[in-house]
Amino acid sequence: MRLIKDLTSSKNTLIILISFAVAILFFACSKTDDYPRKTDPLGSGNIRWEESETPDGWTMVTNEAGTTLGYSKNSGLQLIQVDGYAFKDLNKNNLLDEFEDWRVDFETRAKSMVDEIPTEQMMGMKMNPFGSWTVNPDSLDAIIKNSLDLGYRQLRAPRGGRTDSRTKVNWNNMVQEYIEGLDNIVCIPAVWIDDPRSGDVSNWPSNLGLAATFDPEVGAQFGRMMSEEWRAMGISMQVATQMDLATEPRWKRIPGTFGEDPALSMDVARAVINGWQSTYDEEGNDLGWGKHSVNNQMKHWPGDGAAEGGRESHTRDGAYNVFPGGQFFTHVLPFVACMDLPGKTETVTAAMTNYSVGIEEDGSPVGGERIGTSYSEYKINELLREDYGWDGYILTDFGILTSKNYGVEDLTPVEKRLATLEAGCDAFGGEGGALQESVDLAMEAYELGVANLGKIEMDEIMKKGTERMLRTHFNIGIVDNPYLDFKVAESTSLKPEHEAAAHQAHLKSVVMLKNSGNIIQKASAETEKPKVYIPRLYTAATGGWRRTPASAEPGFDLEVAGEYYDVLTDALAETFTGPADDKGNPTLSENDIIRASKNEIAKCDFAIVRISNPKNGNPTFMESGGMREGPGSENSITDREEYTYLPISLQYRPYTANSEFVRRESLGGDMIEVTENGTKKLVKENRSYFGETGIITNESHLDLVLNTASVADKVIVVVDMSNPMVFSEFESEVDAILVGFGGNRASNVPDKAFLEIISGQVEPSGLLPLQMPANMETVEAQFEDVPRDMECHVDSEGNSYDFAFGLNWNGVIDDKRTTKYNVQPIVGEPPVSMK
Repeated sequence: MRLIKDLTSSKNTLIILISFAVAILFFACSKTDDYPRKTDPLGSGNIRWEESETPDGWTMVTNEAGTTLGYSKNSGLQLIQVDGYAFKDLNKNNLLDEFEDWRVDFETRAKSMVDEIPTEQMMGMKMNPFGSWTVNPDSLDAIIKNSLDLGYRQLRAPRGGRTDSRTKVNWNNMVQEYIEGLDNIVCIPAVWIDDPRSGDVSNWPSNLGLAATFDPEVGAQFGRMMSEEWRAMGISMQVATQMDLATEPRWKRIPGTFGEDPALSMDVARAVINGWQSTYDEEGNDLGWGKHSVNNQMKHWPGDGAAEGGRESHTRDGAYNVFPGGQFFTHVLPFVACMDLPGKTETVTAAMTNYSVGIEEDGSPVGGERIGTSYSEYKINELLREDYGWDGYILTDFGILTSKNYGVEDLTPVEKRLATLEAGCDAFGGEGGALQESVDLAMEAYELGVANLGKIEMDEIMKKGTERMLRTHFNIGIVDNPYLDFKVAESTSLKPEHEAAAHQAHLKSVVMLKNSGNIIQKASAETEKPKVYIPRLYTAATGGWRRTPASAEPGFDLEVAGEYYDVLTDALAETFTGPADDKGNPTLSENDIIRASKNEIAKCDFAIVRISNPKNGNPTFMESGGMREGPGSENSITDREEYTYLPISLQYRPYTANSEFVRRESLGGDMIEVTENGTKKLVKENRSYFGETGIITNESHLDLVLNTASVADKVIVVVDMSNPMVFSEFESEVDAILVGFGGNRASNVPDKAFLEIISGQVEPSGLLPLQMPANMETVEAQFEDVPRDMECHVDSEGNSYDFAFGLNWNGVIDDKRTTKYNVQPIVGEPPVSMK
């Protein structure tokens, strides 16, 4: 104040201050960016836009040095003009609102639009149905129209049925045109979401395969190319990237991770998401958000890889993540890394929660709440939003309101919906029920929230969640142009340069673990093809909801293998002898394979046996269709005394969990009511599998390796790996071992990539992103939450199958990758605000 008095005592200073104040007043009065703004007559004045009809039936509006718009003249949506530019009148008020102005940043537009949206439409936007993935290519059916009428704006991308480029373009454009024609609802285009897909996109390695390259740039290239393909078919939200730390070797979801090491996972996850979200020009420059950008959901917050005993949280058996090593915050590290991207999109925009209840070493629940993450205020509002300062869009994992409602089973459907919103989630994944019923239940949850919290607080929850979701519509530009171009879709699908890059990534992902006598070496100039025996691999029929018949195919496609080798394989009996199928015809049995004779095999230079790592089964689990559901559901297993928890094994031969390292008392378990001495009390259920024997469904794979090794002079084993495994059962009997990381047929390393390496045309360079255990005892002894804490298998050559191990033609790989990552694992710490 004294300084101001001193200044104003001077006449000159006073004049300057008055002039400055007048200037500020004039500027304020003459501002032209207040909203809503009056529009100019369309086509008047200095016109800076033009429009043209596209071959696909929609109208393209090109603004001079500005954004390109897309709309349908048949829908009734109108253009408005301000400052000579064209804008879409999304709320049909013939005024330019801030959210309609493409010159404004996407965060501001999202925040501005929220006030226009009625609560019921917001609720519709929170719905994310599973969807059938099949579409009528020529018209919209009543179900899709009903969902759009109710405000559904995040829909599953079509897959099944006719899903060629023309179908995808037509379907998208029909949906967007229908939305534009709706009355009494703000025009918000639909976003197509999807899980990682295959078949109609270039064939890249699994996440675990990308990690095996130990090169984040390969992951970045994958993201850049795949996002271009996705946007060409209209998909702008990926229900991924999965970045759980695979610290528990028995866990089923390991192929979707970047391995067990925090540093490697952090680097590859950041590179992948940065590639997906940014758009790049032809010179590779990062342009930030653009026409090739795809929003990513980092999942499964705050990490789902510490599954007790390896059980998967998609079933009630795996409801608990456990942290006996105290490493909860280590599992958070990849997520935190993706909140600070190196590119112009700056941070991952969305997240998906896990199903699990977290349990500390002392048996207490993480954050003091014995509930799944989607209901946990601690994990979402306190930890993710407040302590880490991340304000992105959160979708719950699918089914948390029905079968996977761990810890909140006693809440009503309405209370569950409100609890997820209060915890900080923005939308419901796979909410279940009929369309109108789902919205009605959500609206009841809103009313309950108003009663419990007050209207102001409940409306703030609704508006903030809707704003976060809208950012993922505005940032990619679909609010301005949601329409697809068939020529772009057709030319982008399976681009040759993308397929070539993907193939190189597969080659870099293959890990050579053993190469006795240099059986795999650089190709020579020989003209005669080596003769190779490739046996048939028997795969038993599977039941449940993914029923598949038995098969006995050679380990490699014979036509592809024939490009490299003179191939000998097994024959099949003319008449099968297996159990009859639904039509009464006998099915294939393992006895129907007629193996090549010992004399035939002896004439071969070597054999190549392709197998999968041990696969576990559980009769009770499989009889329930692959799902052990919650109380009251169709597949509920309510009599706990009849349910036997079995160990998950990483070896082929029978494994009985009776060593000193097996927990007699599980850390996780539901709180169940028991009666003792006439008094009822709650006790923790014991899910220990001590003394039980695991069930392996593909033990025959080991038999095939050992039987082949007994008759062939040299044997190369190729393993399609989804989990770590115990190699001691066969390693010493074979000459070479190659590993490729997949999880299913679609994500396995292609035949050609393996054969190029085996034939010496390409030098192997992959490294293990996971440890390979010496035995099942070390698996039981390790902590589910601690990375790289197992005793590893040491082979007959003296090599340890540890993290970052791999061979090339010269021996053990030792390069800048191993220097960087083959160090002590980093450990996560709580955020500073929590210390």
